[in-house]
Amino acid sequence: MLTPNSRLLLLKAAIRIFAEKGFEGASIREIAETAGVNSSLISFHFGGKAGLHAAALHFAARMAKHTAKTMPMPPLPVGPFAGKSAVIRQAVTALRAYIREFIRMSIRLNPSLPAEKDPELERAVLVLIAKSMIYPSEASMGSLLEAIQPHIDYLHRCLHVLRSDLDHDGRVRMGMSIHAQLLFFLCHQDILARLLNEPPCHEDDLARLVTHFLKFNLNGLGIPDEYLELESP
Repeated sequence: MLTPNSRLLLLKAAIRIFAEKGFEGASIREIAETAGVNSSLISFHFGGKAGLHAAALHFAARMAKHTAKTMPMPPLPVGPFAGKSAVIRQAVTALRAYIREFIRMSIRLNPSLPAEKDPELERAVLVLIAKSMIYPSEASMGSLLEAIQPHIDYLHRCLHVLRSDLDHDGRVRMGMSIHAQLLFFLCHQDILARLLNEPPCHEDDLARLVTHFLKFNLNGLGIPDEYLELESP
């Protein structure tokens, strides 16, 4: 049955299933059942599985792009106060917010959150984008760039303040290192928990994880611990 929100239901279901099983492992029937609609609507709205995957990735990119707008704006790396301790603290605050938002969407949150929030969908968005980045098709590049570019720009602006002595290539490499850590945590936290015989990370672990990643990266950037200590979780 065609409903006004059947397209949106299919997109959200597709993000979840493609993130979990990949393009080859996902079936049209399972996506339709998850969405609670007739499988014929996939052809009606998207022309088939490939079209649905492309649309789901584009929708995920728009969701990921929006998260960059919710974080505090990093300070500008120019002007009379550039390099001063107060500006460095602002950059550390922005970096903490960036790491926190990524980890918040990566971990399994407790089910007591408000109904309008959908942490599992947020996590599926990250996983789908991360998996699509491994072997990106030419058709997916536009959506991937739309999703990733605001986050790269945000992190690059933080690094420009924290390490103004680095050239562009140096900041790019630093940003790649931070993203690699976060993506590894996103994609492999469950298997690592099993290997280490530890429970999966949950909402209660958020502050501890954010502080760990922040301290590790500030140390790697050569930023004194005093700036971390001034930050509140």
